[in-house]
Amino acid sequence: MTDIATVAFTLGVVAYSVASTLFFLELARPDAQLGFRRWGPWAMGVAAVLHATHVVGASLITRVCPIASLQFALSLSALIAVVVFLAVRTRFRLHAVGAVVGPLALTFLVGAQFVDASRAESSGPRTLLMFHITANLVGVGLFLLAGAAGAFYLVQERRLKEKKTGGLSNKLPPLDALDRAEHRLLLAGFPLLTFGIVSGAVFAGRLGASGGTELLRAALGYATWLLVAAVLVMRAAAGWRGRRAAWGTLAGVACVVTVMLLYAVRAGGAG
Repeated sequence: MTDIATVAFTLGVVAYSVASTLFFLELARPDAQLGFRRWGPWAMGVAAVLHATHVVGASLITRVCPIASLQFALSLSALIAVVVFLAVRTRFRLHAVGAVVGPLALTFLVGAQFVDASRAESSGPRTLLMFHITANLVGVGLFLLAGAAGAFYLVQERRLKEKKTGGLSNKLPPLDALDRAEHRLLLAGFPLLTFGIVSGAVFAGRLGASGGTELLRAALGYATWLLVAAVLVMRAAAGWRGRRAAWGTLAGVACVVTVMLLYAVRAGGAG
């Protein structure tokens, strides 16, 4: 089983690297051939399968449930973003976003190896903890993809304002598709984030004996919820779309990533 997990990890790194390269080449080369567009998603799909195989194999080796370990949680959040991207790529015309999703997944897959794989400890009900972590994982995966769509929106909007038509602009998704995808992803992730916030209150008693890092993580978690809620409410009530929604989404994603980094740094130090 150790060999399977190691081989799956190594091949997953290679597959994500190949997929990222194909997506980048398609954007960078003005004469990009159809093969790049065809094989990029295939390479990322293979990478996702290998990624999942590695997580399952490594969890069996360590005898730790994947959603009960920070190492696997970090890795799984990126895997979820990849799976969602592959599922909605055609519907929302997000093909070019693979140039961000691929490197992001590769970074999380490799970076998670430097985090302690020990089981998360909690004084709360274990079943609730599993649902809490699962909701957060899926929500983070959706928000990461929404953030990628928001970033592409800002890039494409700036290029169009500067009248840089043709070339890269023709290969990026249209603004309305990016805006719609970002909104739908936020709508899907917000209930999960809300459940994560509410269920997390059960474990909030630990904060009384914890330091500033735990308080900062909690504050950033609530900040993420407020930012995403504000983007969704202002879109419905005041017509916020486009750039404002993109910046608000990126701010929320920045809070999420900061929380994950704080967890990773603490877990890495503890290991």
